[in-house]
Amino acid sequence: MRRLTNVALILISLFLIISGCGSSNQEIIIEPWDILLADLEYAWVTMDINALEDCFRDDFMHHLQEVDWDDYNGDGVIDEYWGLEIELDFAEFAFAEADSIYFSLSGGESSIWSGDSTGQSIETPRILTREIFSPGDTTLEVRPVTLICRPDYQNEWYIWQWFDGEEQ
Repeated sequence: MRRLTNVALILISLFLIISGCGSSNQEIIIEPWDILLADLEYAWVTMDINALEDCFRDDFMHHLQEVDWDDYNGDGVIDEYWGLEIELDFAEFAFAEADSIYFSLSGGESSIWSGDSTGQSIETPRILTREIFSPGDTTLEVRPVTLICRPDYQNEWYIWQWFDGEEQ
């Protein structure tokens, strides 16, 4: 993830230099969770499973809408969410089937997430647009998601929870 973060910071710095930001009295603040979400977009667009995995940690949970509940891990119990392994399996399948992927997270204001008593987690409601172009087929998905981002013990930000649907 550091490699992607470094690339993002270099590109942002170049943009600021070229755009003449020094002449403005306004300070531009780029939050670490915004860089993380840019890394997530990059991983999907480039279909890079390693870059995608760097956006999450082992305690990741993807909460599903009730209509999508199913037995994803084959244990006989209906799953209301899945973890990192199934998230990566889903992405690997999409990457293997796709010629290209458009992935964008837009809109939304980030704020401290009330579901974390430590106050470290950031709630980032967004509109997810994912278009998967496969031979003879295109799948378009546009829906609200809420991503909960937080720093790990090394102060590296990751997506801890993903909620499909409305804000949490």
